[in-house]
Amino acid sequence: MFKKYSFKHLLFLSMTSLFLVSIAIIIAVNYRVSVTEIVNLSAQQQRTNLLLIQESLNEQLRSIENNAVVMARQSNLRNVISGGTSYYQANLLTLDLSNTVYTNGSVHSIEIFMNEPPTNNIQNPVRYGELEQALETTWMNVFDEYAAAWVGIRSIEMIYGEDRVISHARVIKNARGQTEGILVVNLDPLIVENWLRKFDLASTLYLVNNTGHVLASTNVAGIGENFYRPDILTDSAEQTHSHTIDDELIVTSALLPYQWTLIGVTPYQALTQSSVLVAQRLISLGVITISVALIIALLLSKQLTKPIKELTCLMNHYQLNRSQQQIPDDYKNEFGQLFSGYKNLINRNEQLHHSYIKKYKQHKQAELKALQANINPHFLYNTLDQINWRAIEHGDDDMSRIIELLGEMLRIGLSNGESILTIENEVDYLEKYLKLQLIRMKGNFMYDLTVAASVKQALIPKLTLQPFVENAIVHGLAGIAHGKLELSVTQVDKRIIISIKDNGIGADSFKKKQGDSKSGGYGIQNVRERLTHYFNYQAKLTLSNHQQGGVEVQINIPFITDQHELG
Repeated sequence: MFKKYSFKHLLFLSMTSLFLVSIAIIIAVNYRVSVTEIVNLSAQQQRTNLLLIQESLNEQLRSIENNAVVMARQSNLRNVISGGTSYYQANLLTLDLSNTVYTNGSVHSIEIFMNEPPTNNIQNPVRYGELEQALETTWMNVFDEYAAAWVGIRSIEMIYGEDRVISHARVIKNARGQTEGILVVNLDPLIVENWLRKFDLASTLYLVNNTGHVLASTNVAGIGENFYRPDILTDSAEQTHSHTIDDELIVTSALLPYQWTLIGVTPYQALTQSSVLVAQRLISLGVITISVALIIALLLSKQLTKPIKELTCLMNHYQLNRSQQQIPDDYKNEFGQLFSGYKNLINRNEQLHHSYIKKYKQHKQAELKALQANINPHFLYNTLDQINWRAIEHGDDDMSRIIELLGEMLRIGLSNGESILTIENEVDYLEKYLKLQLIRMKGNFMYDLTVAASVKQALIPKLTLQPFVENAIVHGLAGIAHGKLELSVTQVDKRIIISIKDNGIGADSFKKKQGDSKSGGYGIQNVRERLTHYFNYQAKLTLSNHQQGGVEVQINIPFITDQHELG
């Protein structure tokens, strides 16, 4: 056999057979032991529960008995029983006892047996009867030994028909020891059933008297019917008993003062349900155990492909200068070599990227210096100064003011070849540009510049704001009778918020310039690129329609005062 079949198949069949036999034995033994243990524990718990229910019933029944004692001692009741009272006194007694029934939710009705009883009012829960009629009943035998007793199930005529009740009777005697009357307090069996149902148990509860009649139950058993297992009703002195009969666990508890028995019946199926469930789970475990070989193969496959998936995930989520990736370093095999090679690759890629950025900055600086070198500042200043004097000589004040503002803009704009300005200088440049445009447009718009003192020395790339202001004036406010432009610069935590608003035609003015790479010397796209470069992807630029009309440009940049911190 070992030479004919593969070792893998033999090992699989051997382990499967061993597991099947072991699990079958475990299931059988576990089922037998667990069922026996559960039955014993359930019987013990059932005894404890019945004792608790018994205490509750004793308390309720003693309350009924005490009420009967109080009613029997009422002078009004004794006067009516002794005779010679008026109709008014009898009616007053009826109303008083009726109120007692109505205020006590457990009492169904009250009966008084006496000589010459008053006429019954069927609407009241109080009934009068002939004493001689009561003395002829079988339940009167108990009063040979007791002055009061529970006499079992009786029938009483009510306004809506005949009712079955549980009666407690008390004999009322005169001073000579003669029986003058009998007071009967009737208890509704449904009330007793509710007392039993207050205990949420899996068992069915029965309350049975000494004659084997059911007084109340949590099942559909009828009141007054014989209990279906009279053989378990004994006169033993022990208070509780447990019986295992057919497919039921029956526990009894004697209510000795009343000669009643409280019975709890639990089907075996309910007791063994958990054991059957355990057996089913063990069978399922056996099936799972047989599949362990397949699961191990699956786990091994997953473990072999896990490093490859990790490496693929790292490659898919890699971004330059965005985050530091956590590359596993605990692999000492071929996968470790793969991760090490990938780490060297991204390090080399970062070096190449930084080299490219450095060359890009050098290129941009060379372009700006070349642009600035094309202009001879001294020649330009002298020429503008001569033009300004000629304008003054000819009395052209507007032209003189324009040339003066232009000269001041050039001084700030050239700024000795620097590409970074303070926000104070940038706004100063922008204000001169606005004054120049205000002369050109003959005062068709107003402007308001608000700069927080804390941000004036913060740094910003030169000519960042002018393209947006120029776009607002040339396109947004064109044709607007009362144009308005607002610029505010504020500090929020460690960032600077620059807002440029106008009441022009809205964001459409910027759509006209999307394809234009220049606006006042620098295009909007150029501004976006320079912000990204200098602030290393930490700058944000948004354009949106303003709620009150017009367009709002918002620039969000870090608060930096040291030029070495810029990119």
